[in-house]
Amino acid sequence: MTFDTIAGWLNKEGYLTVRGKKVRGAHVHSILKKRLAKEELLKREYPVVWSEFSMEVVDKTILMSDFGFKK
Repeated sequence: MTFDTIAGWLNKEGYLTVRGKKVRGAHVHSILKKRLAKEELLKREYPVVWSEFSMEVVDKTILMSDFGFKK
């Protein structure tokens, strides 16, 4: 099945592109290419990295009120 055949079926069924135009074979190719790339990224194993991390929570309402700003 070619990209143009798939595009023809999508058009026949009433599907449109995001911009409201007819689907072309190039659109189908792009959609499938991006899907395969996304699947490859999700399957990839990433090494675990441990690092020193700390977080300080600050109440911004107090800081902002010191300068005359209101919420």
